[in-house]
Amino acid sequence: MNVRPKYDIFGLMSNIISHIFPPDLSDIYDEKLANQLANTQGAISGLNQLDRLLHNPNLLMRPILSKEAEASSQLEGTQASLDDAYKIDLMEQTLEKRNEAVEIRNYEQAMHTGLVIIKKYPVSKLLIREIHKTLLSGVRGESKHPGEFRKGDVWIGSVGTKKGNARYVAPDATQVNPLIEQLIQYLNRSGTTHPLLVCGIMHHRFEAIHPFEDGNGRTGRLLISLYLIQKGLMKLPILYPSGYFEKKRKEYMKSLSKVDKDQDWYSWLLFFLKGLESQAVLSLRIGLKIDNLYKDSKELIKRENANLSLMEVLEYMFTKYYVTAPMVHADTHIPLTSCKRYLEVMSRIGVIDDLGIHNRQRVFANTKLLHLLKNI
Repeated sequence: MNVRPKYDIFGLMSNIISHIFPPDLSDIYDEKLANQLANTQGAISGLNQLDRLLHNPNLLMRPILSKEAEASSQLEGTQASLDDAYKIDLMEQTLEKRNEAVEIRNYEQAMHTGLVIIKKYPVSKLLIREIHKTLLSGVRGESKHPGEFRKGDVWIGSVGTKKGNARYVAPDATQVNPLIEQLIQYLNRSGTTHPLLVCGIMHHRFEAIHPFEDGNGRTGRLLISLYLIQKGLMKLPILYPSGYFEKKRKEYMKSLSKVDKDQDWYSWLLFFLKGLESQAVLSLRIGLKIDNLYKDSKELIKRENANLSLMEVLEYMFTKYYVTAPMVHADTHIPLTSCKRYLEVMSRIGVIDDLGIHNRQRVFANTKLLHLLKNI
């Protein structure tokens, strides 16, 4: 028998202690959910074929991860774009825009931090705390104890909303640690439950616990890709789930809320699986377009009797988007004079664009790749 969640005097859920966890999915596992699960798994399996189809699958990772970082940050109200994130320290930006852009860069770095950790350990408190610490480094929220579980109450609502008018009130701080431990135990002992269903349950449960003062949404969305990679369903973080959640923000919030209020796991899991399927199909399409752009650029360069170093600079332009010759030199160790010459060659033949002098340095941009990503 399902236990109804507790509500406080405002009619808001005050905690999730009384929820049955882990949920019994046998009551909801019907043909529709089974078919959606199969479709989602098939789409993700197709995405994993990119390493066979593409010249260099690692060139796809940075652009897709950049889009994921942009969408996840924008779900939290950040107005900065991927474009802003890669102009940092190269072109003029307002302080507010720069600070928001750093959040996008931090998201990418947090993913890399997580990838290092899950090579050695499964999902753990260490992983959760470390990616959270990276997310909040040097940005808004850095004063809210990055990497430390909260010591006080948190609730969800529009800016300035008081607890009594909040859309959701998270469990008491004293419950955070035991609830996170319970979630981790479930993730590592989920038995025969399909990892995609476990992932959906994990995402809701983490957001419901809301273990940090700030940055819970971004941390929870990072965990989706990291968990799927840990379970072997994905090879690289190129799924971009936040794009779907951002596009269907109201439905995303409503589906999460249905679990909070009615333990309606069916609606949430269907929405979650549809989102992953949609984004896997999208990522595959993007991957092929990026690969075609890279191959076209490579063909143009070959006509210039290109050497291996010039090809290395081309690949670099698919990971940084905006560069200067000193940046390329510092990261590739190609001589500075050669870097300047290679960038000028690529600009002359139309592979990249020369944006002129900014902050005393000539800035070049992979405009074609940026345009492709902006139109996703």
